[in-house]
Amino acid sequence: MKDPMIGQQLANFRVERLLGQGGMATVYYGHDIKLQRPVAIKVIDKRYKNDPAYTTRFVNEARMMANWRHENLIQIYYAGDELGYSYYVMEYVDGDDLSTVMSAYAEEGAQMPNDDILRIGNAIASALDYAHRQGVIHRDVKPSNVLIAKDGRVLLGDFGMALEVSDGSMGNIFGTPHYISPEQAKRSADAVPQSDLYSLGVILYEALAGAVPFNDASPASIALLHITQAPPSLRSVNPEISPAVEAVILKALEKNPKNRYQSGAQLMSSLGEALKSTSSSPKMSLPPLPVGVPTIRHNRVPVDQMTKHLKPKKKGDTIYRPIADIPAATARDTKEPKKKNRWIFILLLLLLLGIGGWYFTKSGFFATRNIPASTFTSPPPTLTDVPVLPTQTLTDTPAQSTASLTSVPSTTPTATLTFTPTSTETVIPTAVATDSPTEQPSITPTSDSVSIPLPGIPTVKYPDGNNLTLLWNDTSFHMLNRSRESRSLSGFSFERLDANDQPTDTFPGYRWENNKFKYIPSKHCVSIKIYRDEDPPYIDPPDCHGTYASIIQPSKEENPELFFWNPKEGSTQFRVLWLKEEVARCEISASTCEIYIP
Repeated sequence: MKDPMIGQQLANFRVERLLGQGGMATVYYGHDIKLQRPVAIKVIDKRYKNDPAYTTRFVNEARMMANWRHENLIQIYYAGDELGYSYYVMEYVDGDDLSTVMSAYAEEGAQMPNDDILRIGNAIASALDYAHRQGVIHRDVKPSNVLIAKDGRVLLGDFGMALEVSDGSMGNIFGTPHYISPEQAKRSADAVPQSDLYSLGVILYEALAGAVPFNDASPASIALLHITQAPPSLRSVNPEISPAVEAVILKALEKNPKNRYQSGAQLMSSLGEALKSTSSSPKMSLPPLPVGVPTIRHNRVPVDQMTKHLKPKKKGDTIYRPIADIPAATARDTKEPKKKNRWIFILLLLLLLGIGGWYFTKSGFFATRNIPASTFTSPPPTLTDVPVLPTQTLTDTPAQSTASLTSVPSTTPTATLTFTPTSTETVIPTAVATDSPTEQPSITPTSDSVSIPLPGIPTVKYPDGNNLTLLWNDTSFHMLNRSRESRSLSGFSFERLDANDQPTDTFPGYRWENNKFKYIPSKHCVSIKIYRDEDPPYIDPPDCHGTYASIIQPSKEENPELFFWNPKEGSTQFRVLWLKEEVARCEISASTCEIYIP
């Protein structure tokens, strides 16, 4: 069902399309009909419009930022309350968030260029120092709240969780676990300006290493790691990082706020000096990071060029073009040196292949060889000469000539598969039933005598693939991308299974696609919410951190076939397909399911 806000006019601003949805508000692309310019319109979510605490936070964010003037902070234009919703209008930033950009580098196993790390880090630090001078702590500094405009500007946004130093209200609001400071993890109201700088330190760590220092499926576990564990060594994943750079980042991530840099300017000044060092420190043999965290290589493709290639290659593929596909004119210093003897190597390889082919043809290696039956000795070779299958037991059923497989005491005759040779090398398996090692009467099975089941489809088809988590209740369904890669939304489909394992209700993943997202980025969620006039009990999983690439709200009355996860008589499971291949089956009653795709 169409979003009721789209097409509405709020004061001088026409709502045109959805841009994204966070934990407490929805952001739309709009048009200022008076000044003829694009705008972004942030509207409080209908779940919270009657909640005084959330409404106060929302209004305070607009009031606070409207009085600020800083090149790295989003400008507020207008605020109002119409159609029963509080909203405010701000400048529209045409670009990508830092999370998307960092995912592009991570997918290539590459480090963002140092110049861009410094440029973006300085912008965030400058915005935070400005906010701190106004007596405001952001409390939710993370890559998805940093916007990189196509004109090169870097802006920090979303002060919805900001805490005024003089006001401890809403101090129980929890920040994003991957970037949260230890003191916030203990008690959010204990946040200090250096808490924001800790979060900036995590962003810098991720930009240099390609991964956050702490990760886990449980937000509480991540928070505990921030409190108790030292960050893994940066140099173990990126050997090009100097000890001086690592020391700066580790100081930014000190557990005690007093031991950190006391301002963003100090942090970035120290990092700039460390990165200027021309002496390359020797590579060290250090303990590796946890499984799944690859090493990272240096990259000189600048952010402004990387963002020009954030386009899908084809359906089902990852969203970013390989760096090798970026034209040489734009990918500065990324060309590898040519191999001088490349053609000599290719010619030698072809010559060797030709000689090998002639030899094997001459010797008859590929020829069909007839082997007489007398070649084999009695008894014929058993299946123990080939990979061993699980031991099966054979019992005779008096009423039938069929032998069925079952688990019985060891005195029951067992079935051993053997090979009966023919006049060629072809081998036909036969079954031999044995009461004891000395007596082996032969039984030749037919199609209706012994049924050997095929191996079952594994629960996890791609255990080393990209992990996504599904979470749902009666009124909403969420998919969280826990992997480091973005995946095509159109590659997914979900099907309810009836009592006969036949698919019924179906949801195609392309329904999630919108003007901005054709994919689900790393660490983002997509959601389906059943549209109702009243406020239903939707779930908002903490693991989604309020970061949604797409949310759709179809009506159950108009589109009943889309709701594959709802309880329904005669249906206990739904299956997940990736590029039309079944990759998982999920129990509807479980309310959660882990899936893995290539």
